[in-house]
Amino acid sequence: MHSKLNLRQIYLDEFLQVTVDNTAKFIYVEWFRHPNSEDFRRLFKMLADLTLANKSKFWLSDARAIHYIEFADQNWVIREMVPLLKQSNLSKFARLTTEESLAQLDIIRVYNMVEQLTELGINTKLELFTSKEAAIQWLFEEEANLPENI
Repeated sequence: MHSKLNLRQIYLDEFLQVTVDNTAKFIYVEWFRHPNSEDFRRLFKMLADLTLANKSKFWLSDARAIHYIEFADQNWVIREMVPLLKQSNLSKFARLTTEESLAQLDIIRVYNMVEQLTELGINTKLELFTSKEAAIQWLFEEEANLPENI
């Protein structure tokens, strides 16, 4: 892998921007504002579809603009989106969050539920970070050259 990611934008709206590096099999999602439940589900489904279509291996989601995930949306992610991981090439999913969001434990509940679903044959590793640099380091730790910051 090259030490610098070659990101190209594939989606942009008022909620988020999606860039990919097809060579590195990397998708980077940056949320700009907190979505309501309907927008969250629509956009997350689109992101899952993009990940499958691009055969992404690494996903970095900068979700610091998302203040919380509604309980119903947490259950939707677990019920509807997590099974898609089995069909994907996704090896690692890193989520950037704030200390305040971590304190709410909403996404931690989702991560714990995913880890308990090993019977689905899901091998994707999930991790939470408050530092973009640490997330990139973790995503690409097994690669020969770490990419520069994005």
